[in-house]
Amino acid sequence: MTLVPDGFSSHVHAMRFRLLVMVSVVSCCLVLPASAKDPVTPAYIVTDGFSGAILDSHRAGEPRHPASLTKLMTLYLAFQSVAESRARWETVLKTSARAASQGGSVLELKAGETLTLEEAVMAIITRSANDAAVVLAEYLGGSEAGFATRMNETARRIGLTATHLENATGLSAPGQVTTAADMARLALALRHQFPEEYARFARKSMIWKKRELPNLNGFLGAFTGAEGLKTGFTCPAGYNLVASATRNGKSLIGVVLGAHSKDEREALMVRNLNRALRGQAQNTAAKTEIFSANSIPDLSGSVCAGGVVPGDSASLVVPLPTGYAVELAFGSHLAKVRQDLLTVMSRLGLVGRTYVLRVPLGGDVRYRGLVTGLAEELAIKTCLDFREKGGDCLVLNPLMLQGALEEQNRLARFVAR
Repeated sequence: MTLVPDGFSSHVHAMRFRLLVMVSVVSCCLVLPASAKDPVTPAYIVTDGFSGAILDSHRAGEPRHPASLTKLMTLYLAFQSVAESRARWETVLKTSARAASQGGSVLELKAGETLTLEEAVMAIITRSANDAAVVLAEYLGGSEAGFATRMNETARRIGLTATHLENATGLSAPGQVTTAADMARLALALRHQFPEEYARFARKSMIWKKRELPNLNGFLGAFTGAEGLKTGFTCPAGYNLVASATRNGKSLIGVVLGAHSKDEREALMVRNLNRALRGQAQNTAAKTEIFSANSIPDLSGSVCAGGVVPGDSASLVVPLPTGYAVELAFGSHLAKVRQDLLTVMSRLGLVGRTYVLRVPLGGDVRYRGLVTGLAEELAIKTCLDFREKGGDCLVLNPLMLQGALEEQNRLARFVAR
């Protein structure tokens, strides 16, 4: 039975939800101060997706940097504006110079460029696009600062007692803070207040300028029954994730804040949700822990060692191929594509530099096995020879190869986070 109604129109239901939130805060967030010598471990929580009851938690009340999980509140306000008829999905938004200048994950909007409110929302969900988030914030709030005021008013209204937000993107800013417990409450509010829009978090791609851009939330493909919601990354925050899943009639919401790698973030979430599904979750909510609001762990030294941000060009030191290339293998499994490529090269007696491109396709990721650095004549002859043997291939001229490499680099920058 769902204990929180789909809409919060009833004052009585709203009061019940606030009571549930207050109980959750007291039960999960009263914890003793951590010793300065304690290692920074990820904070996490698992709650029932219907009632919000806490099933498992660890340091769930500890202040953390939200990173792009902030965008869940940006989306909440967008959904609310449409629900209240203050905006429409087809409303056209114009990109300001400030929005176009955003760094990190972006849709690569140019100043003056337009997009619909729905495109902005889907860019935030699937691409975590900072430029789209600012475009949306400026439209709904008049300015990003005005929008931040609305974000914090809404946070207090729905019971996010330890969250304060300074912008619409989650890019690091003084005073921007949340907790795992608060992020679980926000996901629960999204699920119950906007059930139709909540389904957008499970979409595997979006269409932008006639191109299909894949959802970069790897959790969608890593867990059976996954429904979204949002990943987050900055150097101070580390790797964050809010996720939901439904399996065998059981619904769960999970949060991980401050993982040291993308793999750790995903593995910890999968472990926590599986444990809760099996009824083996270790409910630590009854423990008394108190965390200082003035001490937020900074993971920059471990996740961005040497000042290198994962996925940035400085960390991608692979020399780029030149000349013509011929694609001789294609598939969804990296190891198999590599092996197929070497096998075909051996059959053809071909010598050259191999290169495997990672590319989006149909909301998923595929791999293209290439032999590069070839002269035009050799590339064409190789492809014709392979086709005579029953194979399939594609010749890429230098311009086509460069475009494919640029697309891979854009994808690699986001996927690394």
